[in-house]
Amino acid sequence: MNEKVDLEIGEKSHEFLRYLNSFICNYEGQLPNLREIFRPEAIDWLLMDSVKSDWTNPSTLVDFVINSGYKDEPKVDENGKLLSRRTTPIHHAYRINENYIIPDLFKIYDRCDVNYTDEDDYTHFHIACENDCDDVVKKFLEHGVDPNFLEQGSDYSPLHLALIDNSERVFKLLLRSGADPNLANAEGSTPLHIIYQNEYYDEYASLLFEISHEKYHPIHVGAVDKSGDTPLHLAVTEGFCKVIESLLRRGADPNAANEEGLIPLHIICNRDKYDNKVDECHDLLKKFFEINDDMQQTLRVDARDKFDRTPLQLAVMNLLPDEVDILLNRGADLSSFVFPTENYLSLKVDKKLQWMKGCKISFNYKLSIASGALGVVRQLEKRGYELKRNEALWIMTLFDKYGLFEKSEDFEEYLFDDEEFLIKAREIMISSSLSLYDLIWLGSKEMSKILTTEDYFKFWRSSDLWKVSDGPTSEACTVHLSEKISRGFFRRWAVDSFMELTHYKLPILCSEMIIEQLKNEDLWKIGLAAAGQSL
Repeated sequence: MNEKVDLEIGEKSHEFLRYLNSFICNYEGQLPNLREIFRPEAIDWLLMDSVKSDWTNPSTLVDFVINSGYKDEPKVDENGKLLSRRTTPIHHAYRINENYIIPDLFKIYDRCDVNYTDEDDYTHFHIACENDCDDVVKKFLEHGVDPNFLEQGSDYSPLHLALIDNSERVFKLLLRSGADPNLANAEGSTPLHIIYQNEYYDEYASLLFEISHEKYHPIHVGAVDKSGDTPLHLAVTEGFCKVIESLLRRGADPNAANEEGLIPLHIICNRDKYDNKVDECHDLLKKFFEINDDMQQTLRVDARDKFDRTPLQLAVMNLLPDEVDILLNRGADLSSFVFPTENYLSLKVDKKLQWMKGCKISFNYKLSIASGALGVVRQLEKRGYELKRNEALWIMTLFDKYGLFEKSEDFEEYLFDDEEFLIKAREIMISSSLSLYDLIWLGSKEMSKILTTEDYFKFWRSSDLWKVSDGPTSEACTVHLSEKISRGFFRRWAVDSFMELTHYKLPILCSEMIIEQLKNEDLWKIGLAAAGQSL
């Protein structure tokens, strides 16, 4: 067989591996001494190619080699010094993400008095740290490997690598062996940055503070990466309440700004990713204030980022009425507030719709555009803000841009042809006594007496609405409801514009009667005409 290996290494490698795999599967009897059959280089090659092969299961050969008792032996130089510069099958498995086989390969390449390093400077020690091989890591440490030995290129510390693999055992071992919890990688991220990007890693933070050597204390909870982000910035971005509280109670600065000038309040009110976390965003903002109240820490509610935006402006731009309400209740300055332009409003909506492109939920989100836009206006006006005509037109333009104007009575035709929708509409409750089906048939004036824009926004956030399947009926329902809930807003602004265009020749009662006969799209066009704008 040794002769066959020498001949087959090269262009017929796949055929030989298949042959060898079949041979092993059918092998009976006492396992051979592989050193009597293969040169070490041949075993290296077989294992490497088996790991890379799409034709064979590498575990077959690896298990055979392990069970035979074969152990790799390192080479030495002319002075008897162990040679560490070498590429092993472990390196190959790591490069191609065949990580499941790495623990078994370490049973073959088990020497830890030499830390094999390939041409890319990946070492066995770092690979062991990243693949939950705590017994191997322990042996390397016992042989004097530095627990703070940085991975070349990325500058990841062993602690970083253990976190990447979610290896609690390796993480504990490294800390108890003197690993520095404050070491940053090439991006400036410390282990805390990684911990606080993962909701389930808070236990690692406890370990970091409890086990790490006292010479590294205090742990730098305010360490900044290359973007100026602290671990708190990252935790807030992900929206992990428990993690955020843990950081704050360990001394994180709730008002720290990154390179964009963003403090945590900005980030909470500016979450672009649409993943049904509007409720969480509201809860997060509320919780963030409550934790800091408990710690008697004052938040900079009017802090401005490098684009001169406050958290309040971002909450308005993202059409988040509940967040606007909280910020205003917490003292956000309305006197210097600048209403975002239609372009800024559209930019935020576009990002969210792009993220949802092709998703079932997109029609539901359109309802939130209507209720969210009207909701933020209501919250601002309740506090004395006087909306200007051009700002009202910016809101109206959103309805046009995102197809929220009802153009005909097609909805009734869709409704009676869609029995499934009718059943779901009767099941979905807006309140204890009002179903979606009931709501559909109410007039806009009746609706305004029963429900506020905040009620609609809460309805959109409710999980019940997601029971409605996407399709022409649900799309028409969204437009129908948007037309009704926004009717009062459009009517209010259209009356003055209409009277201005008619030079106040008609009594206000007549003007209101005419306005009442028009759809919202017509009222928007009247507003544009009065403002001297065209479509």
